[in-house]
Amino acid sequence: KQIISQHADKWTDRGGIYSLAQGVVYWKPPAAALEAVAAAAASDDTLHTYCPDEGTIELRAALIDKLEKENGLENVDIIVTSGANQAYVNCVLTLIDEGDKCVVFRPYYFNHVMAIQMSRGEDSLLVGPTGEDGVPDLDWLRNQLIGDGGDLIKVVTLVNPGNPTGVSLPRSYLEEAVALCREFGVWLIMDNTYEHFDHTGANGYGDGLVSNASSSVDAVTKVPFWCSSDEHVINIFSFSKAFSLAGFRVGYIAISNATSKSKECYEQMLKVQDTIAICPARVSQIAALASVNVGREWVSGNVKTLDGGREAILDALSPLDSIMGGSGAMYVMAKLP
Repeated sequence: KQIISQHADKWTDRGGIYSLAQGVVYWKPPAAALEAVAAAAASDDTLHTYCPDEGTIELRAALIDKLEKENGLENVDIIVTSGANQAYVNCVLTLIDEGDKCVVFRPYYFNHVMAIQMSRGEDSLLVGPTGEDGVPDLDWLRNQLIGDGGDLIKVVTLVNPGNPTGVSLPRSYLEEAVALCREFGVWLIMDNTYEHFDHTGANGYGDGLVSNASSSVDAVTKVPFWCSSDEHVINIFSFSKAFSLAGFRVGYIAISNATSKSKECYEQMLKVQDTIAICPARVSQIAALASVNVGREWVSGNVKTLDGGREAILDALSPLDSIMGGSGAMYVMAKLP
């Protein structure tokens, strides 16, 4: 990735470089987002100032509405971050002390591993296996939790849809993971950066009607991408992919406010937030707010255009014995002969 970015200017007169080293969409941000930024630059007298550590009131209100309607999440508090990577670092620094363990599953998102290594050391990293289908092994996780040193495991990390596996995890699997972590009192971090790229609709039931067991509403709720709002689950989201705001650096964390444990986690994480970034940039939040208001349909229309390319890649790789991915995110992995 760094080599490509450093030398991209040398290829400008030859059409540029099409990098496969990073998950970047081809479309530009919503026009409304760029227009909102331009208008704010011309007239907003507060653009240069700090905002609340957790983000602007307007953006957080819009995100709470989005989370309920699109993810089935209720009774949550929001922290807006400088991208999903900072969101994960916030979680690591808040939840893991010296000597604790954090689980990731191979093949893993490398920035998650580096966040653990740099802040808590190599000994805090526990890497689990993933099956040939790209699904992290929960039987392995259970054995680790009940085995010697299982009490040192404080956090489990899942990425859905997977980066770099390209696999969308089904709702039934997610519920099992939530229940397992609840059973052992372990935090579950769900990185939902690619929530809009659930190509097969794996994260729902049938026509998209799903029951949210964590919700106060004892009814079936229709949501495009279900997330658990259990007190021990922390959900991470991003504007970088779906809304193409990668350079604006906006992500956010949703934490349950239903229990004293989750409320304490939120309060402690705000201290981390204030130490790292103080607050996210106002101008970036303006772009994010306008993007939320544009809505999921705008994203879905763009994501749909990826179908042809994804199908062509899967077809080209079909002679190989082992292929992982294609159901989620923008990644496919294949084992060469």
